[in-house]
Amino acid sequence: MYEPTGFAQTIFAQRYAINDKETYVEACERVAKHIAVAENGNAEKWAKRFTEVMANNKFIPGGRIWYGSGRMKGQLLNCFVVPTEDSREGWGKTVSDMLIISGTGGGVGINFSPIRPRGTPIRGTGGESTGAVSLMEVINETGEVIKAGGGRRTALMQCLRYDHADIMEFLNKKFNKVDLTEDNLVEILMDTFPNLPKDEVDKIVESFGAGFETPLKSLIKYQLDQRLKNANVSVLVDDEFFQLVENDGKIVFEWNGKETGSIPARDVWDIIINNSWESGEPGILNIGLANKMNNIWYHKPLISTNPCGEIWLEKYGCCDLGAINLVEHIDPVTKEMDWDMLAETVTIGVRFLDDVLDVNIYPLAEIEKNCQTVRRIGLGIMGLGHALIKLGVRYDNADGRKKVEQIFNFIKKRAYEASTYLAAEKGSFPAFDADKFLESGFCQTLTKGIRAKIKEYGIRNCAILTIAPTGTTSIMASTSSGIEPVFSAGYKRRYYANKEGSNDRVIEEEIVIDPLFQQLYEEGYDLDAFVSAHEIDVEDHLRMQSIVQKHIDNAVSKTINLPNDYPVEKYGQLLQKYGPKLKGTTVYRSGSRGNEPLVPLGVQEAKDYLESQNVLIGTAQSDCPSGICEIDELELQEIVN
Repeated sequence: MYEPTGFAQTIFAQRYAINDKETYVEACERVAKHIAVAENGNAEKWAKRFTEVMANNKFIPGGRIWYGSGRMKGQLLNCFVVPTEDSREGWGKTVSDMLIISGTGGGVGINFSPIRPRGTPIRGTGGESTGAVSLMEVINETGEVIKAGGGRRTALMQCLRYDHADIMEFLNKKFNKVDLTEDNLVEILMDTFPNLPKDEVDKIVESFGAGFETPLKSLIKYQLDQRLKNANVSVLVDDEFFQLVENDGKIVFEWNGKETGSIPARDVWDIIINNSWESGEPGILNIGLANKMNNIWYHKPLISTNPCGEIWLEKYGCCDLGAINLVEHIDPVTKEMDWDMLAETVTIGVRFLDDVLDVNIYPLAEIEKNCQTVRRIGLGIMGLGHALIKLGVRYDNADGRKKVEQIFNFIKKRAYEASTYLAAEKGSFPAFDADKFLESGFCQTLTKGIRAKIKEYGIRNCAILTIAPTGTTSIMASTSSGIEPVFSAGYKRRYYANKEGSNDRVIEEEIVIDPLFQQLYEEGYDLDAFVSAHEIDVEDHLRMQSIVQKHIDNAVSKTINLPNDYPVEKYGQLLQKYGPKLKGTTVYRSGSRGNEPLVPLGVQEAKDYLESQNVLIGTAQSDCPSGICEIDELELQEIVN
């Protein structure tokens, strides 16, 4: 049985334990019994099997399942997508849906493309539309109400098609460069950190003239517009967009069949690239590819992703997440994948997540109806970076990519087999049409044998596989996040502190070694296979995501890490090359989100520090394994104090 220790135990106790006395195994039993209720007369049998696979750290349900199971009105699904309609009633419904969902702890993805552009006449009133971005602002403000009421931080994905006439307003809305000076210091601080106490502001102002300019300017080198600060923002694109960019064509704006204007596609592309290079936003969501591969293309189109981008959803769709811990499926003797064990875990994981759909308490009737009709689940993995090191292959070379291809092709086959057998037992999802389902782009990647089984037995779930970030749950499982490489062997953590006996500020430093690296080092693994996120070439990040995407029917959430000095032009060229192959792309350039007090260590440095024993062991990134963390008041205070 697995028992989390250190920071893993802290995450479990703070985030997922039902009380301060619950052990990890007890939590596994609680979750398993709750989910197994869906098995009717076989509940006891399946509760035992679910407990076993969880307690041995092989399968890790999504965070909402851990938290909600066994609680009154427990909501087990991570995120949802709600539609927008171009009417006052439609706006009100979207706001209401978002408010209700966020109140249950769920994130919300919204496509604002159906909203008429700013300045469009409104018949009957003589007025003009305020546009799609104004509705985004209303949604953002609703999120502020939830936060002010002591609720969870609102998670939003706000997206807009590239050919919507409000696209430039949208792209410029969240990203505003600032030039920090003594004259505007207080104003910018209060805009950027509205909840920062006055005494902290005074400390910063006092320090600014005493050499504190550099870290402070780094911390707030850009300012998020407060009206969209609660949302991730992404542009919806398709093959036509990439072709227009390639051929220097024009994007034509239309509304109600009438042309309303145009803009060079290259202008839109350049601002997407420059803003994402500068700040990590906007993301790029390939709605064209998503719908080309959509297994239920004949039933409902996909309209948006959830906030992290790992699942494309139809209106009122939901994220039902769980992950296989790949590390626990490596044979300790042969140091190879235990394929039989992996097949068993995949089968149990599919069944578990399918059962979640039947025991969940849904926030909206429309969501329950849709989710029961299509039965979409999101079985993913965690620990890929960790597992590749144990398997002795590098994340960034051909051998590593070959191994990943083998693993994910295997998971795809076993997952689709599991869903077909589940359909034979319990029935296919209600919207299933065998002939049309098998025509989808993704089903064309399945073997003839799997396709024949779907034809014979049906299939229980419209889509099965995804790659989620698995931030806190992977920390709890003591492994790396999703398909990300291990972030670093360790860090030098630098911070400002008061010099003893005076008010002078000095830079202190401590060494933090990643617990995964420590484990690999102490167990004698060949660390030539250890490669961190910062050391991997940008194109190798994209190559890895492309390989995984081929075997995933939902989408892939992955961070493409850029060095701080990576040329923006080269970055744009790579996205033009790989963007058409990927359902979504998220980029993070080191240092682009403000001050980074963590300096990555190389392998040899980390070894030397371990041997000296003058280190801390811990996940310095907390629950932010990709390195993309919002700068907040707490971080600012840590630097100042």
